[in-house]
Amino acid sequence: MNKVVSVTVASLLTGCVLVHARTAHTGHLFVSLTDRESGEPITNATVTVRCQTKFSLSHTLESFFTKTSAMSNSNGIAHVEFQFYDPDFEWHVEAPDHYNGIYGSGHGKEEFGCVVEESDYLHIDTNTVQGLAMYNELVQLENNDDYLGFIAKFSPKSVTYTNDVICRSVCLTPKHNPQPMYAYGECEGVFLPKRNPVVLVTNGMEVTRYEPVDFDMKECLVVSSEPNYDPFLHGPSGKVCDFRVERYRVTTNDVRTTYGWIVFAPGCGVYKRNTTGDPSFPTTYEAETNETFVSRIPYECSSVSGRVVNIQKILDDNEYMVLRTRVSTNGVGDVLSCNYSKILGPMSVQGGRLWFRSLIFNPRPNDPKLEFDTVNNLATDDPCNWYP
Repeated sequence: MNKVVSVTVASLLTGCVLVHARTAHTGHLFVSLTDRESGEPITNATVTVRCQTKFSLSHTLESFFTKTSAMSNSNGIAHVEFQFYDPDFEWHVEAPDHYNGIYGSGHGKEEFGCVVEESDYLHIDTNTVQGLAMYNELVQLENNDDYLGFIAKFSPKSVTYTNDVICRSVCLTPKHNPQPMYAYGECEGVFLPKRNPVVLVTNGMEVTRYEPVDFDMKECLVVSSEPNYDPFLHGPSGKVCDFRVERYRVTTNDVRTTYGWIVFAPGCGVYKRNTTGDPSFPTTYEAETNETFVSRIPYECSSVSGRVVNIQKILDDNEYMVLRTRVSTNGVGDVLSCNYSKILGPMSVQGGRLWFRSLIFNPRPNDPKLEFDTVNNLATDDPCNWYP
């Protein structure tokens, strides 16, 4: 096949679906739903299958898809029976009493097994009489601008489905008592200004120390240290320090390392935990108030010519931490008031910014609950957080 026809084939096949002999088939999806805490079946969930039933050479529209739903029964099993023309489909779960964000549209991607007999037009040998005739047929279709006919030549001769049943099991975390809170999903990181650098000499090595930066979790803002700070010129500033970011920088053999700690005031602190294993509810319902809260956590990031070569995160991808801040005490050190919050990792200081996946702050003093009501975010200017 010459280059003109080959390029045309490639351009037409990109961004469109060649559906194998568009014959409708019946598919079955069985989903068993279980409560993660009790182990009991979830009987009020809805499972919805989304599959494409119309096709176009141009853009794929939502109207080209069909949705079919089924409720879970008394055994917690939902059976969705649906018509499909293409082996790929998606499914999601809606359970009003459980967290199920990870099973939203686009997450449950499936494919029925099939055996495809390819079109002879994908392997044309123009040195044969038959191959040359096939090639000329394609050229004629192209010259006539018959792109649908051209595309059809490359559809498989047959598709035999080896299965039309898929079974899945899902454990969902139940909702307890979600509350309105301040929640942020900081997509671009929090900028940490490099204020008042001081060069120190330690063991013959120059180390740059920057003025510590205070961070307000409720506002998700850096607290300005300027006495006459003008928010109209420089943007809003935080009001209360929940923790402080201490930063140092050193360069050795062309390796630039930024390191330091996040530091907490007396009585305040943090403890770490591993995530739950449920991506839709990866952290905790509430703080463990009797846990030991540590007062500082280190971090480090090394780079060569701007490329990160080593990093010690504050939180790894599979970690979260619970914080106790804004502590006030009586004369003998007993805690009278404090606020609890949680941060989902990964969390790091990198490229002059503080990064994290999710931050949730409970504004009610002495309330250890950290189950965030995702539809009632008190931080109305940040829609990025999706974690309860």
